[in-house]
Amino acid sequence: MKKVVVIGDVIQDIIVITNSQTKTNTDNRSQIHTTPGGSGANFAVWLASLGVETELVARVGNLDKEQLEQHFRSSHLTPNLQADQELETGKIVILVEGNNRTFYTDRAANTKLELTGVDFTAASLLYLSGYSVVTLGVEKTQQLIQSAKKANQTVAVDPGSTSFIAEFGVTEFLAAITGSNMIFPNLEEFQLLTSAGDLGTKFSEVVITKGEAGAELLGVASVPAQSVEIVDPTGAGDAFAAKYIAERLSGTSPAQSLELANIFASLAVTQPGGQPRR
Repeated sequence: MKKVVVIGDVIQDIIVITNSQTKTNTDNRSQIHTTPGGSGANFAVWLASLGVETELVARVGNLDKEQLEQHFRSSHLTPNLQADQELETGKIVILVEGNNRTFYTDRAANTKLELTGVDFTAASLLYLSGYSVVTLGVEKTQQLIQSAKKANQTVAVDPGSTSFIAEFGVTEFLAAITGSNMIFPNLEEFQLLTSAGDLGTKFSEVVITKGEAGAELLGVASVPAQSVEIVDPTGAGDAFAAKYIAERLSGTSPAQSLELANIFASLAVTQPGGQPRR
């Protein structure tokens, strides 16, 4: 069985779903859900739910480590969690208004992620969250990617956040992930990254998620969005990438993987939270 190692954030999601426009200085009726999340963690749980052997490398607050390890083990993946003695586990408030989301993020312990002593040699694919790329920086990310390439591993990247990429520097971010095989930007991330170069010449598979406009495998195929009732779009991109990679690892063609991932991701938006319900 092929194994995937995921390097990414673990975040405690506080999801606020409202059906009306936010009114300041007063109460707003909403549904609020608290659940483990984070882009890297969400992807890892979705991938494990598809039967792929998955290991998650992340950093959390010391007080939460045992509970989170239990959560991830119950999701059928292997947690490789570093315990931070000073910083708490990251937290994010996600305000969901229809198809739009606003994020208020405190990455906390995630900002001190370390890779010393982590063994990637058994993996067939290395999946990097853009948040972790920003933490590791250009040199360490490149060392990681080059080591993976020497081991004949596929490298996939989820850019993660337009605001963090812009702060880090678009050119620097692309330099950090040079050598990767796959990249999974949403439309806004794709537009930002292409301001510094043609992604089609840098990566063999550029898979763009476009929300209501569907998804596209750059230069190969595109698919329309599925018609479903959207409850919460959080984690849809992570579910999409998980299904695409699971299919590619099993030998499915890129075009067919795109179609199957698009269908699979549509199921993710019909439930609150960024991970599959158990």
